[in-house]
Amino acid sequence: MTNITTAITEIKSKVSLQEWQQRILDCQSSGISVKAWCRENGISTGSYYFHLRKIRESVLEANQIVSLDPPKPASSSGIRIESGGITITLPGNAAPEQLTVVLSALKSC
Repeated sequence: MTNITTAITEIKSKVSLQEWQQRILDCQSSGISVKAWCRENGISTGSYYFHLRKIRESVLEANQIVSLDPPKPASSSGIRIESGGITITLPGNAAPEQLTVVLSALKSC
């Protein structure tokens, strides 16, 4: 019974983390401050930053840190991630939360 309970708890945690990843991406792409976005969405800034930290920790725990190519000249700057035969290129100004989502998606591949 303990294994089932543990599995259910892990699934709930992953779902919650995915939901928060989406919320954080929504906030980052909203064009407004975190404080204003949180107020509009009924979320405390403390809760927002708590979950942001948890997402970042989960990426580190999952060993999803990948080597990035050295910075390129400004005209072609970007972030290139290669994993399992998949190459993803993001703009150099991609938000950390966007990287988190991409890395999470790569983990499932």
